Amino acid sequence: MKPFTLTLGNGATLTGLTNLPDALPTTDPEFKPLMVGLHGGSYTSAYFDVDEKHTAALVSNSLGVPWVAVDRPGYGGSTSFYPIPEGSSYTETLGQWLHHEILPAVWRQFGEPQGCNSVVLLCHSLGAPGGVIAAAELSQQEAETGQPAAYPLAGIIMSGFGTQPIGNSSSSSSSDNGNSNDGDSHRDAKEQASKSAADEQKEKEELIHFSPEVKDAMMLPRGTCDASIYAHTARLNAALPARERDDALATYASRFNDYWAPRVRVPILVGMAERDCFWRGDEDHVRDLVAAFTASHKVEGSLIRGAPHNLEMSYWAHSWYARCFGFGLECAVWFAKAN
Repeated sequence: MKPFTLTLGNGATLTGLTNLPDALPTTDPEFKPLMVGLHGGSYTSAYFDVDEKHTAALVSNSLGVPWVAVDRPGYGGSTSFYPIPEGSSYTETLGQWLHHEILPAVWRQFGEPQGCNSVVLLCHSLGAPGGVIAAAELSQQEAETGQPAAYPLAGIIMSGFGTQPIGNSSSSSSSDNGNSNDGDSHRDAKEQASKSAADEQKEKEELIHFSPEVKDAMMLPRGTCDASIYAHTARLNAALPARERDDALATYASRFNDYWAPRVRVPILVGMAERDCFWRGDEDHVRDLVAAFTASHKVEGSLIRGAPHNLEMSYWAHSWYARCFGFGLECAVWFAKAN
């Protein structure tokens, strides 16, 4: 893939990787999406381009579908959004930046020139909350204004993130049958998110550094990937902001079922790895995630048996990418016919 650097409307820098296949009469789809990859925590856009076998470029080239993987704010060469605005959280700020700055810029720079008709997000792990929040914001904006957003979102694909952490017997997104506990916990999370500039700077410096050995044991246990993949772990490793991890649970997962997911109107594809190191890999969890997207006309979900957290680096990489791009093409056709 080729690196890129963009200047966003707010003056921030966005970096990442692109794969833009030449349009050929035999492979160029009538309706094609711009597939946009959002990496997880402690990785960068290079997560989607590990080596010649584990890369989104393989399917991108074979189907003639353009691909862009961005470095989320604070990762790679992309500008951080610290300090987080008062009353917001890491995940909410990420969603706002995606909706108002990143996705419009990526669409103008890559989607329109490539003849795409829509955008489909491929979100891994901690990239998923921002993608879902951006989609929720888009739906609300279009409903309120009656005008299309600055980018034509047609679908979201997510893996490696859920609402039922390992060790929990019930969904962390449960609203407890409507009693006030969820509201109290959300207010507490909001209060926690409201920090002074000094506190924000301190939190900015609180980074989690995973050792390559720990990451491999957690996210790619032996027997789930080519042995050669472990040689890339150190190169792909990036520091994880502690607040990114904490806010994803406090302000996103805790409100997924009752607030974020029901606001999303585009098609959804959910893949849950059975051997995910963070989330319960079972059918009940998949059903819980799928059922939350009540406003979407099409939601698919499946448990990927035997697969680890890092699907895109595993033995399942080819099949997962093929499925994601196929879903993206279906979303592009739906979007064209619906509009």
